[in-house]
Amino acid sequence: MANADIRMAIDAANKKFMEGFLKNDASITASGFADEAVVFPPDANMIQGKKAIEDFWRTVMASGVKEASLNTVGISASGDFAVERGTGALKISPQSGASSKQNIKYVVVWKRIANSWKNMWDIWNASP
Repeated sequence: MANADIRMAIDAANKKFMEGFLKNDASITASGFADEAVVFPPDANMIQGKKAIEDFWRTVMASGVKEASLNTVGISASGDFAVERGTGALKISPQSGASSKQNIKYVVVWKRIANSWKNMWDIWNASP
């Protein structure tokens, strides 16, 4: 698979990830993760497995995160693995209190599984 094809697949998966936030549907957001994926949220324990990751995103959405935007800065690929680095923002609108925006930076390790690319390891933190 050429790098342009990998980029298109990752862009499509990221679009679906963001769509889940807009629809407040954690199952859509988690759909791009591999069954054995791990997320590394800032200042929290690792979350392992697709079901636990879906539950994590559901909790994040319930806390007031209503939108996530991702911007891929670069992708490096070799064999069945690709590494994406990027920037983004989380739009937070809690039930009580003012809305805010949290800028982030992230790294995702993607793995080719069958004919698709799945998020295997996802880590992010705050960015100025």
